[in-house]
Amino acid sequence: MKTNKDIALITGSTSGIGRELALQLSQKNIHILLTGKDKNKLEKIHKEIERYKGSSSILKLDLKDHDGIDRLGFEIFKRFKKLDILILNAGILGTLGPLHHQNVDEFQEVMDVNVIANFRLIRSLDILLKSKKSKTTAFVISSGAAKNPKAYWGAYAISKSALENMGKIWAAENLKTNLKINIINPGATRTKMRALAMPGEDPDTNPSAKEVASKIILCIDNKNLKHGELINI
Repeated sequence: MKTNKDIALITGSTSGIGRELALQLSQKNIHILLTGKDKNKLEKIHKEIERYKGSSSILKLDLKDHDGIDRLGFEIFKRFKKLDILILNAGILGTLGPLHHQNVDEFQEVMDVNVIANFRLIRSLDILLKSKKSKTTAFVISSGAAKNPKAYWGAYAISKSALENMGKIWAAENLKTNLKINIINPGATRTKMRALAMPGEDPDTNPSAKEVASKIILCIDNKNLKHGELINI
């Protein structure tokens, strides 16, 4: 598929901030690569983008399918020949509780999705992102939990801390390339994940995913965007 539009890959694009980023970016003459493991949800957001005259492609991918991630870069190259924007947004919460009560398999799953999958995405897509002479951008979606560890936030906080440091290392390795990499802490957002983590919180005290996504897009649009920054929304 040949297109003059920029190509953006957003992980976790069927819900929350990722979904809103996909909808809003599609209205800026950007072709969205939608990823997720639920075909019905992917088709729903794809049709919604079409209704608003945007364009998108579905890339059904389970982030625990590490071999699939390894093939992703080449598949995008075959279909589009380029990648302009990467947003590493997908993540899972796991069960909050004392570390010594944490289920081993669940802890591993959180690390697989929030850390290992993103490492493999970087590994798979780095060359494609740097294949253009013009600027390309990557954004790593972190969390306040990465820098403010609290009791009972175990696997999630540990994974986000690792992810944030991985993003900084990746940025440090690209000081002299066309690829600009930044880390974004979206802050407390009115999402299903937030409701699971903070069931006693009044959701209306937090901005919606739509509001947060619009602020992230301001960063994406910023022509003077720096490199290797931690941006708090």
